Amino acid sequence: MAAHPLEKSIRKLRVTLDGKATDIVITGYSNAVMLIATQNGKCGTWVSAKRDASAVSDGEGNATYTVKTLLGKRDEVMIELMARALITKIANANKSLLMAINIKSLTTSVAKDLIDIVVKNKVW
Repeated sequence: MAAHPLEKSIRKLRVTLDGKATDIVITGYSNAVMLIATQNGKCGTWVSAKRDASAVSDGEGNATYTVKTLLGKRDEVMIELMARALITKIANANKSLLMAINIKSLTTSVAKDLIDIVVKNKVW
């Protein structure tokens, strides 16, 4: 029997990233993963990411992904790179990603740390 689309599992964490307390909520639905990471209690920039339905992995395991900024800063490259890195891990479970990020200083190392935390606490 297929899982209901609203069935979910949730991980709530408080971690320190770059010396700042960061709240993380990872929610797994049957068709998507939602990630919220904030340092001030606000959602910030919303991004969606998914594997393109028409794009079948080539023989080398490369697939095509679509990352869109829904709300917030549209010129934030690090957020889009982070979404792309996460969707490559989530897409194997045939799920899309909805991500809200409000990190004061999102550097490469902070993004990598956040990705590691999400993968270690995966809900997909």
